[in-house]
Amino acid sequence: MKKIPSSLEKLSKFVGNTPLVEVTCEFQGKKVTIFVKYEAWNFSGSIKDRMALSILKSGYSCGRLQPGETIIEATSGNTGISFAAMGAFMGHPVEIYMPSWLSEERKRILRFYGAILHEITVEQGGFLKCIELAGIEGSKEGSFCPKQFENSNNPAAHLMTTAPEMERGLLKAGYADINAFVAGVGTGGTIMGFFRHFSQIMNDFQAFPVFPVNNSDGSHRIEGIGDSFVPKILSLSELGRVIRVSDSDAIAVSRNINKMGLSVGISSGANLLAAAQKAYELGPQAVVGTVFSDCNKKYLSTDLCSGSEEILSVDFKILDYKIIS
Repeated sequence: MKKIPSSLEKLSKFVGNTPLVEVTCEFQGKKVTIFVKYEAWNFSGSIKDRMALSILKSGYSCGRLQPGETIIEATSGNTGISFAAMGAFMGHPVEIYMPSWLSEERKRILRFYGAILHEITVEQGGFLKCIELAGIEGSKEGSFCPKQFENSNNPAAHLMTTAPEMERGLLKAGYADINAFVAGVGTGGTIMGFFRHFSQIMNDFQAFPVFPVNNSDGSHRIEGIGDSFVPKILSLSELGRVIRVSDSDAIAVSRNINKMGLSVGISSGANLLAAAQKAYELGPQAVVGTVFSDCNKKYLSTDLCSGSEEILSVDFKILDYKIIS
């Protein structure tokens, strides 16, 4: 096993151990409580820092990644930003392949960290082409391709850190069990990591994936989830029924979360609404968890901040929240 660079060990201090927030909502006239890991506190502002750190540590440990080599990855934004930020800190050049239609903030942040950005249009092949090109370039000498959509270190990051952190926080709050976990699916790493952890200690635990209503062609506004293909690390057969959320509902809920003082992106709105729906279905004693995946800074040019009204299609409102750990 190779030695982990000291710069990577320093980064470890800024990833994970995020707050667990208890959010009280009203869904269809009934009060429900959702427990949420608030991931905006990570190094580059998203949950993807956990996976990026795990993959870099593994790359160095097994000798697949060497100091100064170029990190090349395909991304819808947050993963690329994680690798760009960590690469800048550690002295790795970074090249990112990303669909051209994603937010300008994502692109500017990537370039700010020094990453070379390759934008791929729908006509050029979209996200699948990004993955293909990153794989080709990342296989060349002097390059390292994380391959987030098939890398087992992705779900392992959440199996080893995010899920146990939620378990400890729930125990601190007096909850011995969690009935369900709900999360939007990009790579599938978060939901598979949570499922692996909690299903080992609870026989009736279920995890429910969240997709946009119109995710089959990717024509939705919830950036980071529903990328129109099923990643290799996502095992839908082991998970519960898919929950679908419209981008209009996701934006409306996310705006409300932001107005209450928590900086979140659009997928966080989808996660909270889907979790509230599941808690409503499971009953008043249910303990349901989810994540607020990132902050609002990457969405300033999107409809999250457009000012146009987004009407909720369901009876839902956020009542209050408190940090419990």
